[in-house]
Amino acid sequence: MLLSQRMAGEVVAEEVGEVEFPLAYDIIVVGLGTSGSMALIAAAKRGLKALGIERLNSMGGMGTSGSVNGYYFGSQGGLYETLDREAAELSESVYAKSGAYNVEAKKYVLEQEAVLAGAELVFEASITGVYLEGKRAAGIQWIGPSGIRSAASKIIIDCTGDAEVCSMAGCATSVGRELDNRTQPFTSVKVYAANRKVSWINFDSGCTDQRDGVELSGAILFSHSQHLEEKYEDGKGRMLYLAPLLGIREGRLIEGEEPIKLDHFFADRVTNEPLFYAYADIDKHGRDHAFESEELADWFVGSNLGAINVTVPVPLGAMIPRGFDGLMAAGRCLAVDHSLSTCVRMNRDMQKCGEAAATAAWLAINKGVPVKEVPYEELVGYLAETGCYDPANDKGYQVAYPADRKPPQRIKWLEDLEEICSGLASDSPGIAIWSAFRLGHAEVGAALREWLSDDDAYLRKHSAFALGLMGDEAALPELRGMLAERDAFQLKDCRKNNQMRGYMAIYLLGKLRDEGSIDELERLVCEPEELNKPIYQGVDTSDIFKPKKFNEIYFQFFSHAMMALLKIYGDRPGQRDRIGGILKRAVGHDAYISRITGQKPGTYHYSIAENMKLIVERKVV
Repeated sequence: MLLSQRMAGEVVAEEVGEVEFPLAYDIIVVGLGTSGSMALIAAAKRGLKALGIERLNSMGGMGTSGSVNGYYFGSQGGLYETLDREAAELSESVYAKSGAYNVEAKKYVLEQEAVLAGAELVFEASITGVYLEGKRAAGIQWIGPSGIRSAASKIIIDCTGDAEVCSMAGCATSVGRELDNRTQPFTSVKVYAANRKVSWINFDSGCTDQRDGVELSGAILFSHSQHLEEKYEDGKGRMLYLAPLLGIREGRLIEGEEPIKLDHFFADRVTNEPLFYAYADIDKHGRDHAFESEELADWFVGSNLGAINVTVPVPLGAMIPRGFDGLMAAGRCLAVDHSLSTCVRMNRDMQKCGEAAATAAWLAINKGVPVKEVPYEELVGYLAETGCYDPANDKGYQVAYPADRKPPQRIKWLEDLEEICSGLASDSPGIAIWSAFRLGHAEVGAALREWLSDDDAYLRKHSAFALGLMGDEAALPELRGMLAERDAFQLKDCRKNNQMRGYMAIYLLGKLRDEGSIDELERLVCEPEELNKPIYQGVDTSDIFKPKKFNEIYFQFFSHAMMALLKIYGDRPGQRDRIGGILKRAVGHDAYISRITGQKPGTYHYSIAENMKLIVERKVV
């Protein structure tokens, strides 16, 4: 038997011979946060001998220690709804009434449910090793209040949020986006009192690599300190405390038996055996859209559909590390790519993920088969009992927002040329652009080319966007024109994240590797006078950040121009010397950062501006 551990940041497996474990369980759940709490409770309620290990001193993760006591999106149904109702009832009778469950109430309900169901809990403990028999996980080692302990387990469910168990076992994982391995920004939560009510608020506090203890500690200290820079008065919100758990949106992602990828999703290549449905917009939270994958940028920037909700069916194979047995992953570390992880991470859905993983593990143990051989129909039958699996949750693509009073509107992609033309000739062309892109050049290319000559500026420019997404160079003159004029028109498809035509055009010029736009791109990124253009003056495109601290529009134009130049640099060898010189002049000193933001080093907005220089240093020879 091997004991696989992390030593000085590296995974090392050592032969330890036969091991007589002092303890043995059917299931061990590592990490009792959003998904792990449900996994442990679901396993124990099914009669399994279950152990839960948690590095904090309570269950619930972001819903308790993170002080996020509500939901954004995610699909309804599942064990969590019963527990939420119990927590809300307890809040009404014991804790301060707030219109939602109190986080202390939910801690209590989760822990009581786990203990009453027969589960064992170990708090303030961290995993230190995974025992392996070949590619089968056989047990774990951890350190906690009682020192170093170990136990055998038929199945281990990794709910650490960072795939810590899977990574330690040697499973393949990935981190962040392809360009720079950067993950989504994290958040720091402030809990405050205002108007006789306890509320919470958060903001994007920066980016960090939580695998690095020193870096993570610095992120915690710095992000919390940003809350203390404000003055709090009784009428405006008296701070009560800062949540001890950071809102880390993304970490390691496992490579699974059936991965979920954004390009597959957009091509309608999804599983026909879902265990539950994740539901949200592609909520990427970062501002640096220019550096995301082409699939994500096509949707978010090129079509202006970033706030459209999507339904993602999640299969069992996304919870099984590829090539391993006796080991599962649930929560935000499941097998989803970076681009789609932005929406497959909502608290509702991650709770359902924990329940689904535990139910699959229970069925596998009962039948004496590997988890991946569990009969699908039987498994979803059990998940349907709590509503975790519910076909009604397959909502397709929708226009929806929790605060809206109007019902969600399901999107039907257009196929009729007249309807596409009408959509393109409007201030909300996103659905028509994407519909044309889905149909492909053979179906609509000729019509789009014809519309490039139309007198209607909306139809002409938006047809160029659709052609640019398809890779048709006929769009170039119109796209270059939008760049040259710094087209300031902001599309209106979405409730938030609406894009400006000027930098949408720049994104597509980069996608087309257009050498004819180099001169104008050079002026944009190298001339300090660029910032004096009217488009950058006094315009606030964000509800949160003011131009004096972060010039959102200038950042978008600058970052998209820089990325377009990098794409041309990569594909046009004859232009490399020139473009390399342009990029080095553009970011070779920190003056460009001060033009983008007045925020200080360490803040999220400073970091995304500074990151452009780091990208150039890595990509330009």
